[in-house]
Amino acid sequence: MIAFFKKIFNRILLFLVWTILLSACQGEADPSMAPDFMLLNLRDESVNLSQYRGQVVLINFFATSCPPCRAEIPDFISLQDKYGSKGFTVIGISVDQNGKRILPRFVKALGINYPVLLATSKVIRDYGNVYALPASFLIDRNHRILKHYTGMVTRHELEPVIVNALGIK
Repeated sequence: MIAFFKKIFNRILLFLVWTILLSACQGEADPSMAPDFMLLNLRDESVNLSQYRGQVVLINFFATSCPPCRAEIPDFISLQDKYGSKGFTVIGISVDQNGKRILPRFVKALGINYPVLLATSKVIRDYGNVYALPASFLIDRNHRILKHYTGMVTRHELEPVIVNALGIK
């Protein structure tokens, strides 16, 4: 008899935990929409994601000390060159502690041709508590998240999704 009640109790407990977790995961915001942000670029100018509405955007969280982050930058530069005039842009968001000091030399040395912004704890939280670098979000013209990549991503992985989002045949 005790085993029966224990089994019932465990099922009720499991159901309650599941219900609480499910309700905690359901928020007001559309989880498929990229959160807007206002971040500073390297010239201390405010940049909002909403400024890029109508464009396909690759948002890339990176750090200068991260080898995979540095390794994917040439592909991003190439994609920006090839598709920038067609409505695509890359936005780099640096999580470096001394970004304002170290990024200008880094950007120049690598020939980065897209905006590089300074992360805040808010943008890191808003994008799902970015916990591993690099982390990239490819968003469509309406700023819906098409793909989220954790870890290094290559041009060959990105390009078909970008071409499709741009409507290029």
